[in-house]
Amino acid sequence: MSTTDRNRWNGKYAHRPAATFVDADEWLIEAHDTITQNTPDLTVTRRAVDLACGIGHNSVWLAQHGWDVDGVDISIEGLGLAEQLATKTDAVVNWVKADLDNWRPDPDSYDLAVVFRFLDRVTVPQIVNTGLKPGGWLIYETFAASELDRADSHIRNPAFTLSTGELRQLFDEFEIVAFREETLQDRSVQRLLARRR
Repeated sequence: MSTTDRNRWNGKYAHRPAATFVDADEWLIEAHDTITQNTPDLTVTRRAVDLACGIGHNSVWLAQHGWDVDGVDISIEGLGLAEQLATKTDAVVNWVKADLDNWRPDPDSYDLAVVFRFLDRVTVPQIVNTGLKPGGWLIYETFAASELDRADSHIRNPAFTLSTGELRQLFDEFEIVAFREETLQDRSVQRLLARRR
């Protein structure tokens, strides 16, 4: 990611007030329920990584639900807001300031990877394939191409949206547990729940 991108994200978050409550994404909550129902033995390590975590809602929610979480983002401003939220809610998250273009996790180190509203067709699959343990889970949601047709969308560049079925194809070596293309009230997305074989 370029310095321009870093500055853009820092600028976006610089004057934003810290959240006062945890507002986790609905797909995270739903997919997490599926994981806990299908993995009753996932009680020992429970390590998770939240890639491009932004202001940390999903990282904090996972920490509140018993996960040891690394929240990774390029924006120091976003991570500052994330830390404030974690402090207010008594959650412990390891915040990692890093450019995902250059950051790689230790191999087979996570039981869960989470990605929301971020798309890099090369880097994210590499990170997930490296960092997830065999049998580890991936929860992913980002914008579908139909987002470009919405009057309320801030997305203008088609490179930041997925063509039909593309998110599933990016992880075609995984066991696909759930895949959806959905038009929601405020966005159009693809949602994936998958498991590393």
